[in-house]
Amino acid sequence: MEVLNAYQKGIAGTTLAGPSYFAELMRTVKSQITDSLKITGLDNNRLYHVVIIITDGNCHDMEETTRLLVSLSGMPFSAVVIGVGDGDFEQMEILDADGEILKDREGKEAIRDIVQLVQYGDFADLG
Repeated sequence: MEVLNAYQKGIAGTTLAGPSYFAELMRTVKSQITDSLKITGLDNNRLYHVVIIITDGNCHDMEETTRLLVSLSGMPFSAVVIGVGDGDFEQMEILDADGEILKDREGKEAIRDIVQLVQYGDFADLG
């Protein structure tokens, strides 16, 4: 409940704008994870990265984002995508990969499901 209250307070007066591009963020995250593993020497079980993305619609660089997420699926990483508003989140459902394994354009499959889509509207009235 505290997270929802903090979000509602923080988002007041904020305007979301598109289009939404995630690939650059995913490239940066992948680079940081790779670098941190080299620097710390820690194995994948001791260092974990989580990204929270707030979006009001679909991803506009879906092919590249999917490719990067498939490559990140073998790394200590997860993404939580929070869909806000009444936009179209059909592609976010694909990235969530609850129905089938996420695959890139070449058919390479994700090692595990690393994306969770949460539609804010499903929980907004709980507070």
